[in-house]
Amino acid sequence: MENTTLVAEQPKVPTMEIKGRTAMYIFYNSYKHVRQLSNYGELVYSSKKARYAMLYVDTALLDEVLPKIINLHFVHDVKVSQFDQIDRDFSSAFQKIVSIEEKKTVDN
Repeated sequence: MENTTLVAEQPKVPTMEIKGRTAMYIFYNSYKHVRQLSNYGELVYSSKKARYAMLYVDTALLDEVLPKIINLHFVHDVKVSQFDQIDRDFSSAFQKIVSIEEKKTVDN
């Protein structure tokens, strides 16, 4: 007899969870130590000339990773992205533009 399994018996594929990421801009003194930053998150970009790197870190781990990166001997400044705190609802701004255009058409 054939080895068949029912659809209900097949293992379920785990759902993929989207984790929050926060960008960090790390300014360093020497380019030769940049590879060490990949231990703390996903190193996306590094500029040899401008001497900075962009690193994505899980938002849940940000409070743990930030002091470690600041204490590295080759790092002289760290900026954390404020993108999560920005209000991305532009509907009120759109309504203001529409009302200004309506006033102009009424005046003409």
